[in-house]
Amino acid sequence: MDDGWLYSDGGRQRFNATTLKQYGYTIYPNNTISNYSNCVLAFGGYIPTVISNGSWYNSSGCDTPVRQIRTRGIIGIVVAVIFGVILVLSLVALSKHGKSFLPAEKRFRLVGRRWPWYWCIITASVGLISGFTAVDVDRVWVLGTAAIFHFIFYLVTLPTCLSAIWEMTRNWASFEERKGVDEDFTRYRQDDLRSKIEFYEPLIFYLFNFLSFFLSILRAWNPITRSNVHVITDARFQASSIFSLLAWGTVVVAHLIARHYYQPRSTPWKIPVTLLIIVIRIAFNIGSAFDYSISQLRYQATPAYIYCLGYLPVILVLFIILYSGWKEPNEDQELLRLRNTRNATLDQEMSAIPERKSTGKYSAEKKPDTYRARRASRAPAHDYWSGDGSTEPV
Repeated sequence: MDDGWLYSDGGRQRFNATTLKQYGYTIYPNNTISNYSNCVLAFGGYIPTVISNGSWYNSSGCDTPVRQIRTRGIIGIVVAVIFGVILVLSLVALSKHGKSFLPAEKRFRLVGRRWPWYWCIITASVGLISGFTAVDVDRVWVLGTAAIFHFIFYLVTLPTCLSAIWEMTRNWASFEERKGVDEDFTRYRQDDLRSKIEFYEPLIFYLFNFLSFFLSILRAWNPITRSNVHVITDARFQASSIFSLLAWGTVVVAHLIARHYYQPRSTPWKIPVTLLIIVIRIAFNIGSAFDYSISQLRYQATPAYIYCLGYLPVILVLFIILYSGWKEPNEDQELLRLRNTRNATLDQEMSAIPERKSTGKYSAEKKPDTYRARRASRAPAHDYWSGDGSTEPV
């Protein structure tokens, strides 16, 4: 301060000290002026002017992109393109598996097998937004709106991806039940312990998943953009990461229960593989919530952490779900195929049963002999048409 002036940018810019103090503005060492409501750049070609009412003109906000694109932004574009491809493939899979070829059943609703693809679409959409907003995270002078959107949509990819895995697992168990009921309508009751467990499983999973979403997403984000260590590793983020682990555990338990009750000949590999992959992202979230040095919410965070341990597991899980959706048939068509197989087997068994021979008084074997005996015992009849007066038996 010198003669009522405050300076920034190494003394090359000066501002009225009285006006700045009146409205709570402070000049920071990074050549920005802020009162936690407004923040402007004050260096180089960014020369703002403050007037007596505390407002600015010819100013640029602190979240204005002024740097060159960096590693985070370049990889973010690649990730956004990958999520865009996943989004298109998810729509194709929804079109394939969401069609109905059989009459609607109250017990097995069509929307049930559509939900895995709905969650894949949601995950791909938020991942695409997060990837594109990563471009401006390293370009801005001070983290702002772009960083908030990038971090928010990045964090949302975990609960949505977990939901896709859960619905995929639940739908597999539902189809196993459907195949059993189609073969024998009385095989699985709707008032037993199995049905009660399956009623509460989604409630428990979505409770844990929602708590994870609520604690990490629905909160004040301005302190996070300042890379405040006490906020980034606070109890809310820690509890959120633990609830994600509990939601993952619910999927594992539900899968084991389904295997116990339905006893399938084989378990699809997609379920254990996706559960193992997504636990990498969950472990990274837990580590970030307790260790500031590896937190993905820091301004100085290494891009390798967030992309290899954050985005890559989600991308791999979605690709596995999509690949299995491409290889597997529509459920209704598969059910029709199983019905045709059972009917063909039944026809073969029926055709293999030998015909019973009649041993009664009027059996077919005795009819020809009896008929010939009757003809031989008859008296000869006169043939009126031969002209020679010959006779032949009738």
